[in-house]
Amino acid sequence: MELKPPIVIASGIGGMGEYLKLIEPKFIGAYTLKTITFKPKKGNPPPRLIATENYLINSIGLENPGVENFIEQLKSGQYDELFERVKIIFSFAGDNFEEYEQVAEKMAPFQNKFIAFECNLSCPNVHFNPLSDLTTLKRLLSSLRRKLDIFLIAKLGIEGAFVESIAKLVELCGWDGVTLINTIRALHVDGERIIKGGVSGPILKPIALRAVHEVRSKTKLYIIASGGIASEKDAEDFFKVGANAVSVGTILYKDPSIVERIAKNFS
Repeated sequence: MELKPPIVIASGIGGMGEYLKLIEPKFIGAYTLKTITFKPKKGNPPPRLIATENYLINSIGLENPGVENFIEQLKSGQYDELFERVKIIFSFAGDNFEEYEQVAEKMAPFQNKFIAFECNLSCPNVHFNPLSDLTTLKRLLSSLRRKLDIFLIAKLGIEGAFVESIAKLVELCGWDGVTLINTIRALHVDGERIIKGGVSGPILKPIALRAVHEVRSKTKLYIIASGGIASEKDAEDFFKVGANAVSVGTILYKDPSIVERIAKNFS
């Protein structure tokens, strides 16, 4: 996969293409849609977002219409204009092993509409964590590889096992790339309220840099770096340690123009 410029809009925050109202498509290498699961999800109850200067905690819970409804939307042409304007990465997940397989089987006939599929294996706001059992993970990765004939990306977190060990398994199973990293489980105290979610934003940068460095030293996978990228310098640092592309997420809430500035520096 070659992205020009090497900038990806992150799944989740990017929604279903909404930021193309604020960012010129020529500054985006690929746009990752919100994660689609087998069944529709309403997401978690509020509060679902806590913002501070250095981090954002979200507890969205993969709110999405489910794969059947998404496919109907695809067939209806709802996203035709989006596909014409920018390269699209499909993101998917499941609440268990079988649901990952079922989404892959449902979406296999539509692969040619996308530049890649990103498998979200690390959402901190759901109960199933495929990264916690490497034997099961290997079986899942192998099964999905057999079902899909497209550039396959595993979105990994740092919880469950050393990320470089998981990435080596991803490569062994014939996958093409990884997105490093996902949000990390976190907790925010607001008066008497305790709010759990996944933390993102500037606080993640040194953790994500280490993950990219370790995975680059152990694999030849395509690496999309994700975690605290909010400036040209941040992007430069991730490219220095081995990233092939950078994924922009949380900063979009504050300053979508950062995508254009990074693109002009690294096209």
